[in-house]
Amino acid sequence: HGTSEIVVGWALEELFQKQQDEQDTQTVHRNDLCINTKVGRYEADAKLQFDFSREATLKSARRSLERLGGGNKSCNFLGAIDVLQLHDPEFAATLDILIQETIPAMVECRSNGWCKALGLTGYPLEVQYQIFQITLEKYGDASIWDQSLTYCHFNLHDSSLVNRRISSDFSSFADYCYKHHMGLLTAAPLSMGLLTNNSTPHWHPANGSKLANACQDAATVCRQHNVEITTLALLFAFSHPQIPCTIVGMKNVQELQTAATLARRFRDIDWTLPGLTQDAVLHQVLTEVEAKAYQILSDKLNGPFADIWKEEHVGIEAEANYRSVPLYQWDGVREAHNFWKGIDGAEYEEWQWKSFSIAP
Repeated sequence: HGTSEIVVGWALEELFQKQQDEQDTQTVHRNDLCINTKVGRYEADAKLQFDFSREATLKSARRSLERLGGGNKSCNFLGAIDVLQLHDPEFAATLDILIQETIPAMVECRSNGWCKALGLTGYPLEVQYQIFQITLEKYGDASIWDQSLTYCHFNLHDSSLVNRRISSDFSSFADYCYKHHMGLLTAAPLSMGLLTNNSTPHWHPANGSKLANACQDAATVCRQHNVEITTLALLFAFSHPQIPCTIVGMKNVQELQTAATLARRFRDIDWTLPGLTQDAVLHQVLTEVEAKAYQILSDKLNGPFADIWKEEHVGIEAEANYRSVPLYQWDGVREAHNFWKGIDGAEYEEWQWKSFSIAP
């Protein structure tokens, strides 16, 4: 969102206008693109960063349409936003504002034809599940959500998106999305910088943790085998049959070309094969040295992540109201509470589910 929408809008206008002017065969069609944008999170200033009100939601959607349309109202190649996403709802001061204002406003946007589908994004899977369940109870069989975008829950150190049971009915959050006919996207396959050769970003929620140290150890293993950990991390993220889309952040053409080259390794994979597993896919796409490095990283007894996988949960002393957090991830709910605690005079409620086990 923000300036990114303006850049994308200009790019769309230039691309389609050029094809139209030159009567090109249109190598790229509008229907080839899926354009997602967000509501809920806006400014860098903490006091203005989040606004989940109905007015702000509708205003944001209209502004996104203008920006993504390239500002050319007489010739708008955008049409409608493909997916309008509710961004980081765990940072809402109350649950009521989401249920009573944000979500109804998003439904209105879809009814108005401003967007084609509605999505939810955020870090804590428990909170996404909570919102899905509550809206399901409120609206019954009415289809509110079309998509879920998760991040940092399917990577070399955390595969809880597909491997962590959320209830007796659903083997994982991915299974929940599949059975409710929602598209599932993942993002941050490098875990926001943890799975690189760089030091942990100072702003990262896991900075200074056992998880960050384990990721540094994993990078060392890869270097010892002349393997780029970023390459291995991307191939891992692209390889699960249950995850159809992985969003990769790229800051320049070189990184785009690198990601595209890795994606091409999957051209010969028949994703329709019954019983296809991630291990079978990785066996086809990894080189011999990459496979050896991956074998070490995935070793649950002696690999660099072994300790954080063994000690799956760690209690937070003196804060019993917080959930026990698996060491292979960080506490997104706690991050949201700390955000509001850092704003003088801010009023907020601790409404977020901290565990799947407390869900009704």
